[in-house]
Amino acid sequence: MEISLTAGSTLASTMRLTQASQTLTAKTITEDQKTAFNNATPAAIYHPSEEAVALSQTVSTQPMVVVNTYGRTQSADFPTIAKVQERARDGLKTSFDEFKSALASAFPDLADKKFGFTIEADGKLKALNSAGELSTSDMDQLDKLLNASSSLKSAASTYRDASIDLVAADGNWGGSYLGDYQLDKDNFASTIDLGALFIPQGKTPDPEAMAGWFSHQLWSKGELATPESHAAILAARDAKKAAETAKG
Repeated sequence: MEISLTAGSTLASTMRLTQASQTLTAKTITEDQKTAFNNATPAAIYHPSEEAVALSQTVSTQPMVVVNTYGRTQSADFPTIAKVQERARDGLKTSFDEFKSALASAFPDLADKKFGFTIEADGKLKALNSAGELSTSDMDQLDKLLNASSSLKSAASTYRDASIDLVAADGNWGGSYLGDYQLDKDNFASTIDLGALFIPQGKTPDPEAMAGWFSHQLWSKGELATPESHAAILAARDAKKAAETAKG
């Protein structure tokens, strides 16, 4: 049943009300009724235990936290692997700077355009039109020039492998917040723009440069880890530990 409450209907209802002719008078109660009312008690009284009180106070003051029921902790090797990745980044920067210098000398018009690059699963380098400034012919030419640099290809491959190891060594329970993701050779090209790693940073935080950081690219474009990928990484850690124990 629908009831429409409008100004018109409310006013009309009010106008139809008339004063009742019957007067209301207070009725006194007997002494027996007064006695029964004064002696009445509740049927049951609940007294919470001290544990219940303490629990309710804790729940009301603590923020809600979502806890993953699967995952992994950070590996003890993480600091060492992080240093390896940092050295690989330095080597990649040196090779990329050399490539850009040669590009500016031989193809100045192309060198003036913004571009990125990545490495595919088969080890080939691929130009990225990150700023939308490259034509199809520019992309083709850059692809050829990038892959013609053996030092750049080698440095990119080393950095990719070190980065995959870094993510695998981190955990989603604590750590450096990389362990929530799965990085491998198949999804690296769709996740990391190697050229964006080296966007110059000014004196103040630059949003473009910050977006190019490895961690930010992983967080924004990375593939989330699954129970299966966590299990595979933990199994690989156990196998590595077993092999080291056998050697020692």
